[in-house]
Amino acid sequence: MFPFRLIACDIDGTLSMDNTLSLRSVHTLQKLQQQGVSIVLCSGRSYPDVLSLRNQHLLALDMLLLNGAMQVNAKGQILHTTAIKKQSAKMILQMLQKEPIAIGCYDETHIYSLEEEDRPSFQKHYLQSFTDTTPVMSCFKTITETDLPKTILKIELLEKDEEKRQRLQTRLSTLQEVKVTTSGWDNLEITSPLVSKGTALQTYVAQHGFTKEEVLVFGDSENDLSMFSCFPNSVAVANACTQIKNAARYHCKEAKEDGVVQFLEMLIKHTV
Repeated sequence: MFPFRLIACDIDGTLSMDNTLSLRSVHTLQKLQQQGVSIVLCSGRSYPDVLSLRNQHLLALDMLLLNGAMQVNAKGQILHTTAIKKQSAKMILQMLQKEPIAIGCYDETHIYSLEEEDRPSFQKHYLQSFTDTTPVMSCFKTITETDLPKTILKIELLEKDEEKRQRLQTRLSTLQEVKVTTSGWDNLEITSPLVSKGTALQTYVAQHGFTKEEVLVFGDSENDLSMFSCFPNSVAVANACTQIKNAARYHCKEAKEDGVVQFLEMLIKHTV
């Protein structure tokens, strides 16, 4: 019998490196599902982003998206969301508007890009990075009650300059109104202070009657750290950041080598 009842896995940099899943990955995940193992994807991505993965391989998986701000079941039904408070989001965006950085916002089904003259375009960067998706992208030009999205689940900043990015992260991290993390070397992700992948996964585990010891967690980035803190059986891919590697109980090969799948196949082989 497979030693875990639930596999919780990040997507980008962990299960995938190019916005697609290998046939080997799909086959292994389906095999585990047939054996009664549950699988939940835990990602900073939005729902439009992951639709291509679902549609491409007909994988019916539960998902905790936008770093846990949104729970979607295998049928595509949105079960729960946790938004940033409206006034907090407005305050954060007004503060960030003074910075020459790319800014985007997410609600349940849309992605919004702040497009102003002399500002790097979040929309352009996003569409270049996720060419396999067809997201609903909208633009807003002012930080006003009428122009802002009605619900904001996540704010994302794109900035390649490390010094500027770290300065912004330090400044934002002092605010009680939001939580700040990152999923890559060039971004910052802002959510409600109540949101994290770890918190969302704990809720999911309780809902489905699993114990902490029955959960196997995979990740690579800072936004996965909360899952590693909450669950004892954690696996870092070889390309993970130092924090994740230090927090992990186990390690596997890089995402580009199908490290997660190789680890799962090893477990399957030794439990047959």
